[in-house]
Amino acid sequence: MSASRISPYQFVTLRTFDRAPLLAQASMKKLLLNSFMETKKRFRLVVAGYVVLDDHAHFLFNLPTEYEYSTVMNDLRAGFQRAWRKSTPLLERDAPNITPFWEHPIEYRSAYAAEDLRAYLDFIHYDPVRHGLITRAAEYPWSSLPARVAQGHYPEAWAELGPPAAISRVARNCTPHATDD
Repeated sequence: MSASRISPYQFVTLRTFDRAPLLAQASMKKLLLNSFMETKKRFRLVVAGYVVLDDHAHFLFNLPTEYEYSTVMNDLRAGFQRAWRKSTPLLERDAPNITPFWEHPIEYRSAYAAEDLRAYLDFIHYDPVRHGLITRAAEYPWSSLPARVAQGHYPEAWAELGPPAAISRVARNCTPHATDD
């Protein structure tokens, strides 16, 4: 059996409906990350980075060419909602069921070069600081940054003096694409 070709990395943003803080509780962030790890296994994703905030999440991954990123994200969203329904008492989950949980469309960008990949990783890892959730990016537990620091890919004091320059390049040079899966 021959190895599958790997497509460019996909930078994907999932937003909660109306940017409501539906992921604000640690249990919700953990549930989303667990669902993402299940999707990772199912689709053989190579994950470069992720972050889960109160009202959105970013994922950076590549996948075998036989899959589309939208199929992967639909699997993640559906898996998350199934797990959430099983873990949440009926009365607590009624309010979010009145409206959709996830915003449409899913936003994505493709990273074709190593410098683009690093720029997206920096954006992901700095996002909790940008949103005022924490002052030291390496301390945010719902991000891939603590693992990347432990692996030696980032210094522990990374970005303590301010945002990395690549973040502005990501915003300036990349036009988001969207799809209504």
